[in-house]
Amino acid sequence: MVTVFADPMVGAVDSFASATNLNAFLVAFVVTPFTSNASEVVSSFIFAAKKRRRTISLTYSQIYGAVT
Repeated sequence: MVTVFADPMVGAVDSFASATNLNAFLVAFVVTPFTSNASEVVSSFIFAAKKRRRTISLTYSQIYGAVT
């Protein structure tokens, strides 16, 4: 499955990097993972904005889960 999607993904990252004048390394290792976990990032910001002990703990748990 990886071999089927790897080449198109590399092409898409390269095209996006060229279109936005960004370094392909930056796109591949920063932008792509960030966008693939965008839903976790948005929900973490929403919980963090509430500024309660329980929601802060939940925010850290979501961020940890997204990273690992």
